[in-house]
Amino acid sequence: MRRAALRLSALGKGQVTPGRGLTQGPQNPKKQGIFHIHEVRDKLREIVGASTNWRDHVKAMEERKLLHSFLAKSQDGLPPRRMKDSYIEVLLPLGSEPELREKYLTVQNTVRFGRILEDLDSLGVLICYMHNKIHSAKMSPLSIVTALVDKIDMCKKSLSPEQDIKFSGHVSWVGKTSMEVKMQMFQAGICKSTHP
Repeated sequence: MRRAALRLSALGKGQVTPGRGLTQGPQNPKKQGIFHIHEVRDKLREIVGASTNWRDHVKAMEERKLLHSFLAKSQDGLPPRRMKDSYIEVLLPLGSEPELREKYLTVQNTVRFGRILEDLDSLGVLICYMHNKIHSAKMSPLSIVTALVDKIDMCKKSLSPEQDIKFSGHVSWVGKTSMEVKMQMFQAGICKSTHP
């Protein structure tokens, strides 16, 4: 993959539309079809075949060599895809899970934006894998990396560590060797948008 772009652009305060932003009150992400942030990296490990110990890693790399037969021989061999095929929503429950919040805090009690960027990077790669999903294979024969972040716009300088954040995104453009991903980040009344 040559290029995956991420752009965060600002939308005004209070412009979170119903159903797309965070709602007030307790939420059950499973009922809404929203993934937990931990599930993003777990799903990536499953798709790529990565493991936490060396023995399993060597075995997974051997299995990946067998996946080349799943690659399309030409562009005509690829199934048609729509933007909604790669659409995903992910919840980062900073407000509702205090133990998780601790991992995202700086010494000034603000949210570590670098950690948010790591989550967005993982989410962007997962979105690309979802777009290229091969239903007959558990693991993907592709290797996808983020090549660049095009732009990040925020309508507030810092995020609240006491409110949940919802990420959403989908593939917005695809070429022969690259694709662009649009992602958005919402936090109760504050909205950040990502698009190439």
